[in-house]
Amino acid sequence: MDKLTEDTYRVRFALPRNSQLGLRPGQHLILRGKVDDLEIQRAYTPISPANAEGYFEVLIKCYETGLMSRYVKSWSTGDTTFWRGPFGDFFYKPNQHGELLMLASGTGLAPMVPVLQSITDNAEDETFVTLVGCFKTFEGIYLKTFLQEQARFWNVRTFFVLSQENSLEKLPWSYREKTRFGRLAQDLIEELVSSCRRKPFALVCGSAEFTKDMARCLLCAGLAEDSYFLF
Repeated sequence: MDKLTEDTYRVRFALPRNSQLGLRPGQHLILRGKVDDLEIQRAYTPISPANAEGYFEVLIKCYETGLMSRYVKSWSTGDTTFWRGPFGDFFYKPNQHGELLMLASGTGLAPMVPVLQSITDNAEDETFVTLVGCFKTFEGIYLKTFLQEQARFWNVRTFFVLSQENSLEKLPWSYREKTRFGRLAQDLIEELVSSCRRKPFALVCGSAEFTKDMARCLLCAGLAEDSYFLF
């Protein structure tokens, strides 16, 4: 269990007999647990490579009062956890869309990771990707190294929107040109859509409020309802 920020962890789970999950990019699993004799469950999207053998990894954000957070914090190395799946209605196919516009808030980054990695791992997939990650602070950005590596590919752009930062001078040089402050709103959505190199298909994941706002902004920016998917 690697601590990424004050409240978010990257957790690795072992699979029996060096097996693979067999999920398609964008699909998720359901974690089941029990706290105070109450059955609890929550969906998580693995962020490990689809072909990873013998393990998978997920991002887990813990809350002070959450039952699932209590369950997660009770784990010790070697404990057994129970998962169901796969689930999910989004099935990515190489070259299905000219460009993917990924809008992610916080741990909503998780379902974008396997889709993005499947594109850059496939030399025959020429889909363009514009990924926008929304976080509170620069320190709170998840998977910085992975995202920086992905942004080196010819068909991938990454941007960040930080709600609790206000000075570009405090950011590393490599982030200054691709970072905005405040919240992801209509004006920036329109700018992103118009800057897409091909007709975009949008993927959105975050809180219920974020997802609702992004759907409204995308419609106002000219995308049809069948031109975006809400995780």
